[in-house]
Amino acid sequence: MPSSAQSAFYPAPQLLIALLGLLGACAGDDAGTSGLSAGGSATQGVSSAPTSADPTGDDSSSGTSGSGSDSAGLCGNGVCDGEEFCVNCPADCGPCAPICGDGVCMAEDCVSCVADCGACDPFCGDQLCNGNENCFNCANDCGPCMGVCGDGVCNDAETCADCDADCGACEATCGDNVCDDLETCVSCKPDCGECPPICGDAKCSGGETCQSCEGDCGKCAPSCGDSVCNGGEDCKTCSQDCGACPNTCPCKPNDPNFTNFCHWPPKTTNCPMTFPGGYCDPNGDASYSDADWVKGFNDHKGACG
Repeated sequence: MPSSAQSAFYPAPQLLIALLGLLGACAGDDAGTSGLSAGGSATQGVSSAPTSADPTGDDSSSGTSGSGSDSAGLCGNGVCDGEEFCVNCPADCGPCAPICGDGVCMAEDCVSCVADCGACDPFCGDQLCNGNENCFNCANDCGPCMGVCGDGVCNDAETCADCDADCGACEATCGDNVCDDLETCVSCKPDCGECPPICGDAKCSGGETCQSCEGDCGKCAPSCGDSVCNGGEDCKTCSQDCGACPNTCPCKPNDPNFTNFCHWPPKTTNCPMTFPGGYCDPNGDASYSDADWVKGFNDHKGACG
């Protein structure tokens, strides 16, 4: 029992028991850890009361320590027990696993949880064509640009026909409806059209005739008046083409009544003017009624004096 001097400094045992019970209730201790068992006396829980032998109240030799009951349920003791969990005691229970939608951006990012961390800033490669991205600065997200004639790139949608600025000039092709420099009416009629008549193309076409292009149209048939003395024509049959026959009509200088070549009868030998068509018989009726007597007189005078 403590002396009267000690009792002046220590409360009565009944008060200590009440205080320890209150502490046990506040700390969440049960009957097995409070030091106040149902069958024991109240004095069994006063193990830390100071004595004359141990004024600090720490009787390590007694084999009972107050740390077991005092530390139960305390955050920071390294044990996740009681009402401790990741929210109120991450020191003992560890951090809570991130939950998208809890309003806290923890171990999450804008990619995995837009609801907590917000949307990511646009960047090329995020598979979204947004912000300032376009087909020119981010083909990965926005796709390749459509062909624009004049951009220096011959895209799939461009050809030499509709954009020679990017794809270059097309090669000449017969049938493309363009008569190119290397094509002519001979080599490519579909593009350049029919050739105009050309003497020597073996076609008697256009305005060609036997007279203007014998090579294509052949020789002309003899015709008096075509300015060519050919075929059976001679000075007697066609003086227009073959010229006048030489005047070999005999003169009669001693006959004063014979002063005209038309005095000779029709078809007189060596007197072409007396043959049909001659100026003495122009219509060939063997009558000199329509003869050119003036010419007959002048020719006779010139030849016979």
